[in-house]
Amino acid sequence: MRTLTLTILLSFINIILQAQGPEEAKDLLDKVSETIASYKNLSFSFVYVLENRKENIRQENKGSATISGNLYKINFLGNEQLFDGEKIYTIIPENEEVNISNPDDDTELGINPSKLLVFYKKGYSYHWDIKQKVKGRIIQFIKLIPNQEKKDLK
Repeated sequence: MRTLTLTILLSFINIILQAQGPEEAKDLLDKVSETIASYKNLSFSFVYVLENRKENIRQENKGSATISGNLYKINFLGNEQLFDGEKIYTIIPENEEVNISNPDDDTELGINPSKLLVFYKKGYSYHWDIKQKVKGRIIQFIKLIPNQEKKDLK
């Protein structure tokens, strides 16, 4: 009887784990992206972590962004970047300078927060990851793995 119960339990767990695969991960990302895109404007803070385990380097940089449609303002690495719909203005207080560029040009920061909601749609595979309590809320993590193995992103 114990063997039968254990077999049924393991089968049930296996079915649950298989039910949360790449399709479900992509569906969750799409739902979150759609919900956030429905907001008229959005403001958030973030932490960017650069980690090189081979060289034993770990750097954390905090930043913030405000998005309204395609327009944005981002504060990151001590600089401020503004996009007015036509030009990108990068204000670098340390050098007392302002760089003006087109959105198609490579910028110093190279970040467009309005694309954060859709970047995952091309070039990544999705994997359902752990569910964890963070600051009192249950968060479902999803791993994004670049499709090109030789890319510098992980």
